[in-house]
Amino acid sequence: MDGPETGNGRAIESHLSQVLSDHATGAVVMLELPTEAYFDANLATVEGLLALGFEGVYVSVNRPFPNLVELFGQRGIDLKKLLFVDVATALADTERTDDPRCIHVSPELDIDELVRAIYMSIERLSRPKRFVFIDSLTTITLYKPLSETLRFSEFLLRTIRKHHDIENVSLVVNVAADLAQKRFIKDVALKVDEVIKVSL
Repeated sequence: MDGPETGNGRAIESHLSQVLSDHATGAVVMLELPTEAYFDANLATVEGLLALGFEGVYVSVNRPFPNLVELFGQRGIDLKKLLFVDVATALADTERTDDPRCIHVSPELDIDELVRAIYMSIERLSRPKRFVFIDSLTTITLYKPLSETLRFSEFLLRTIRKHHDIENVSLVVNVAADLAQKRFIKDVALKVDEVIKVSL
C-alpha cells in the first residue's frame, strides 16, 4: 500500500509510528529514498524506530560498521539497542572490526550466510518490539543475480509474516527512488504493508 510522501526525520518517525501501530505484531515497510538524502534518511529512520521503543538489526550494505558507529555516535544514537550485519566491509574487501555487536559476512555475499546472520541477530534482541533494517536492497542487486536477491527478499518477508519461529519483528527496507520502478522492486512493493516515499 502506498503511503503519503514525507520529507524530514520527524515526519518519517511519525509515519512509521502510525504504520507500526497498525501492525502491532510486525509490519513490512519500504522506504523510497532520493539518492541525495539517502544516508540522512537512514539515520532518521533508525532514530525514529529507537524512539518508538524498538531495538533492532541494522543490515549495512552501503557503509562499513566502523563508519556507522562513528556517525551514529555523532548523532547520539544508542548503539546498545542495535546489532549490525556488515555487508559493506565484505563488498569493499577491507579489514574487519572485531566487535560483539557486529556479524560480518564473507566477500562472496552468500545469501544463505546473510540470512543466517540476520536470523541469529534477531534472536539476540531482548525487547518485545524488534526491527530489521536493510539500508539498501537495491545495492544487493549490483552484486548478486536477481534470483538470489529475490530469494533474500522472500526470506525476509516470510520471517516477518511469522512463517518461522521469530515473532513480533518489523522489517524496514530502503530502495533508491530512481530504481523504484524496476520490476523487481515493484514486485517486492506489492508484498509490503506500506511504501513511504521520502522527499528532500
